[in-house]
Amino acid sequence: MLKEIDLERPGGREHLRGALRDGFFLVRNTVPESLLDEACAFLHAFFALAPDAKTTCRVAGSNGQAGYTPPLPERTGAGTVPDWKELFHWGAPLPARHPLRMRYPARYPDPYFPDHLVPGIGSALRELHARLARFQHDVVRTLADALGAHPDYFTDMLEDGPVVNRATWHPPMDQAPSARQVWAAEHQDFDLITALPRATASGLEVLVDGEWLAVDAPPGYAVVNVGTALARLTNGFARAAVHRVMAQPGQSGGRLSILQFCHPAPWTTLTPLRVADAEPAPQRFATLTADELFQRSVYGINHLTAPPLRTPAR
Repeated sequence: MLKEIDLERPGGREHLRGALRDGFFLVRNTVPESLLDEACAFLHAFFALAPDAKTTCRVAGSNGQAGYTPPLPERTGAGTVPDWKELFHWGAPLPARHPLRMRYPARYPDPYFPDHLVPGIGSALRELHARLARFQHDVVRTLADALGAHPDYFTDMLEDGPVVNRATWHPPMDQAPSARQVWAAEHQDFDLITALPRATASGLEVLVDGEWLAVDAPPGYAVVNVGTALARLTNGFARAAVHRVMAQPGQSGGRLSILQFCHPAPWTTLTPLRVADAEPAPQRFATLTADELFQRSVYGINHLTAPPLRTPAR
């Protein structure tokens, strides 16, 4: 069973630390269920469009951080074939002359919304992004306090960070190109934390003591998992849990999920902090910047050759 955290009554320090050591936990969500329903309806409509229409929504130079990505985009983690999924990403813009955008342009593409194809989608997705970001900031403030750090320790490194939303459509498995495909192979996220509100179908699993545990966010909750950036910042005290997305035998239909990756600003130096009252341990990780960790992790994802990108219609 996953530990539960209510941000208004988060429980004692040991309860929160136990959640961090598990690497996966449930948090009572502050994002309205009605907004999730609205966003899911718009995204269902988008993914149901003809492939040629969706392809016009690819964003050149976005490094997969904005707009549409067609099926079979990447091989995740331990996967030997591309995941059976298609993606849509969006975030919040930074001013053109912001130093982070000038220094790391690939991490800060302009967000793109296909309102000409699905009227109203942009407004709903912008609002969802903002609400989820506030929720994640509340989560990391609570976790910082549990670790003996200042409540603003993590929110400071998240200021103007490339926080990215991902909508994933996993088509029915009977449409997959081969029997070797899965929705998403086992992997770890490489951000600080990831928030995953309820999906439209089951399939998310986390590896616990060598066994796969099915995980579903009930209404009113989000699953939150630890990424490798947080694991490095805590010298391994917080566990970047291994997880995957698998269709169950006999499961028909597809699966739509929405998540938000909470990345520190690229210029953040991931120096392990001293966790208050924790047993001393040798330093496990070399110091990297958040961007160096991101680039190293992205390199390990096998992006397959795709057709040339076209500038999306506005």
